[in-house]
Amino acid sequence: MRKFTIFFLTYFLVVNLQLFSRTITLDELNTYPKSIAKDFYIWQFLEQNSTSKDEAEYIIEQVLRMNKNIETAFKNRGGIFKESQISLKCPVLPIEIILNDFNNSIEPDCIKQNLTPGRLIKLPKNILNNIAEKYINSNYKNIALISKVFIANELTEQILNEKPNIFLELFVNGNATIRKHQNINRELDPNFIFKFSSDEKFEKFVANVLAFDNFVKIKKSLLNVQPSIKMGTKTLSNIAFALLIENREIEAIKYFETILKSSKDQMYQDQANFWLYILTKKIDFLKQVAESWDINIYSIYAKEELKQPLNKENILNDNWDKPQNNLFTSKIDSSNPFDWISVKKEISKIAKEGGNSALIEFSNLFRSEKHIGIYTFIMDKIYNYKKHSFPTPYKNVLQDLSIEDQALIYSLARQESRFNPSSISSAYALGLMQIMPFLAKDIAKNLKQELELEDMLQPIKSLEYAKYHLKTLKKEFISPLFIAYAYNGGGGFTRKTLKSGKFSSNKDYSIFLDLETIPYAESREYGKKVIANYVIYRQLLGNPVSLHVILEDLTEPIKSDRIRKR
Repeated sequence: MRKFTIFFLTYFLVVNLQLFSRTITLDELNTYPKSIAKDFYIWQFLEQNSTSKDEAEYIIEQVLRMNKNIETAFKNRGGIFKESQISLKCPVLPIEIILNDFNNSIEPDCIKQNLTPGRLIKLPKNILNNIAEKYINSNYKNIALISKVFIANELTEQILNEKPNIFLELFVNGNATIRKHQNINRELDPNFIFKFSSDEKFEKFVANVLAFDNFVKIKKSLLNVQPSIKMGTKTLSNIAFALLIENREIEAIKYFETILKSSKDQMYQDQANFWLYILTKKIDFLKQVAESWDINIYSIYAKEELKQPLNKENILNDNWDKPQNNLFTSKIDSSNPFDWISVKKEISKIAKEGGNSALIEFSNLFRSEKHIGIYTFIMDKIYNYKKHSFPTPYKNVLQDLSIEDQALIYSLARQESRFNPSSISSAYALGLMQIMPFLAKDIAKNLKQELELEDMLQPIKSLEYAKYHLKTLKKEFISPLFIAYAYNGGGGFTRKTLKSGKFSSNKDYSIFLDLETIPYAESREYGKKVIANYVIYRQLLGNPVSLHVILEDLTEPIKSDRIRKR
């Protein structure tokens, strides 16, 4: 056995973390490494009535990422956040003092902190004029230019010609008042927009402009910008679909062609080739998609269209008739997020020092249902995600479900956690099925069960609650796509999407365009991945389904949902 076995045996024999107790203590928390998982337990600690104010103020210093949950629980324990370390040399100064500082006695940082865009926009024009004149030829030229933008006597493009990125900064980081200003929310010269299109903030700018109806004028200008390989792939894709909504196919094609030149991401390559096939009807584009090593809706659809079988050599589906165990892995709790953190560090170390051969040897220690998440993670790393793990564990827990529902549970689990039962997201979605705390508590109430949130890190409990939730969702949604949207974005979001008219027509490529333009980006991508998983799992479970049929059914409420009129 290699040296990593000795290291891990020592670690797990000495450190025995007791996670699933009703009372979390400071001593317990002090043993955990700083992480999102530790933040979750800090939140649970702060939720305990037994936690004192002093204990709360002590542990708050160990939080990795502050959020509303922790902040509220901390305040409920009487905790008081330490005041920010604000320099006493830089108080909020009256504008008159700043303008009359002829000797330049005010610190540079203090001027910047006092003359922020949020403050400038509230000032009258005469004061903004004075600020612009004072700083236009100084080190604070940006302040002067922003002041001139808010005066609105000149066109934005003229004011910011030399520094167009200021516009991007104002839009992305500014408040609602700034974005609504007549010199910001207006038609712009597309060449001016192009000047800041390579900035990393451009993606966020485009996403906001296209997502909200408040920026119709900017959107009109944006859609006349020429594509560039310097734009991010997501940006190119989003603009292409916005053009298709307006029936500007020729211009959209240029954007997809640019993606092929610029993106190294296989999924985006497949997406671009797929849409070039849809728009040009050139079969070579479809053949390119069918040859992809990636498994996504585009490659699956292409293979079906060309009547080619799925590449089974690209799919890893390990099954174990008998549980495999050994002294080493028996000391590792797959539901313990801190065991997972330690194992992941060891995986990185082994990969660096021994490469794939060492990783394969290490993976064999975890080749069991008990450690399916760890094993899957290692296999994905070995094949650099070019072979795809589709495990089918916990069959005894799912045997009461139909094949369709088993496939859907597996599809969701694969997308949610990659079958890692100890997974905790930054929003504290928990476990194998990534169930949110509020939902877990609601299900527990309906099932008349007592529940500690950390119980959701047990795979059997996570699956039990996911099965209950799935049963609830199926009262309104039939299609696996719509169930996926509801699982990720919520039932309200999915109902609103369907009532908006999405998936009401199968004319031309409208179904595909609806798939690409769901307003909530996370759910949009999530849904596409889940239905790709679903097709694979249906085949693995011996009950194949066509992606073509799944998509065609979306426009027929009797086959897809119980929200729309039938």
